[in-house]
Amino acid sequence: MDYHVVVHMASGDPVEGVIDELPAPNATFITLKNASQRSSRDLDWLDARTKLLLISFAYIVNVEISPIRGGDDIVTKHGRN
Repeated sequence: MDYHVVVHMASGDPVEGVIDELPAPNATFITLKNASQRSSRDLDWLDARTKLLLISFAYIVNVEISPIRGGDDIVTKHGRN
């Protein structure tokens, strides 16, 4: 399952992206896909061709995690009970 994450780093503005799975308890870094600023703008310090961004937990203050739901996970109910 993919997760949308917002990584708050000690050195600057938060970075958001997608992770494939939650890091293991003994992990030393987190791997972000499609990393960007919270405003969905590209990071000015990251090359535009970069696909994955590895961030060491030594630089991370906290991480916000939200599951990404696929279209099949959304249930819409119509009518009355």
